[in-house]
Amino acid sequence: MSADEHTQLPQPPRRKANRPALFAYMVALFAVAFLLILMSYFMQQRRSDQQLIEEGLQKNASALQITQSVQKQNEELRSQLSAAEAENETLQKQNENMEQTILAMDWLWRIEREYFRKSYSNARKLIEEFESSGLKEWLHAGPLVDPDYRSPLEQYEAMYDSLF
Repeated sequence: MSADEHTQLPQPPRRKANRPALFAYMVALFAVAFLLILMSYFMQQRRSDQQLIEEGLQKNASALQITQSVQKQNEELRSQLSAAEAENETLQKQNENMEQTILAMDWLWRIEREYFRKSYSNARKLIEEFESSGLKEWLHAGPLVDPDYRSPLEQYEAMYDSLF
């Protein structure tokens, strides 16, 4: 052996046979990493879907509460409306009664005017028309202002008795 041969270190044999195994190992690692990334993506999608479902349920629950509140308000408003309609009907009847009473009092005033003018024939005509109109029932039987004074019905009957 020459000195050159000794000075050279022995080189390890190249392992060309291990390269396919290393390549397969790297491919396996990349495949595992890809699978882990893919699994994490699907888990994230599932979590996102669950959050959307939960938010949708919360919105639906909120919408349901709002709907129930609106229905309750609607029922309250309907009851208020029916009460207002009943009150309106009562007021209309009172108004009609008052109109009839005012009309009867107007007739009484006209009869009294003719009676106190001593125009008895005109007073009799007015009384006959008043009787035929059926407004006599609308004259108050009790005093309107002064309890010691005669009621409109008593005044009418007094005039009627003196004329007929």
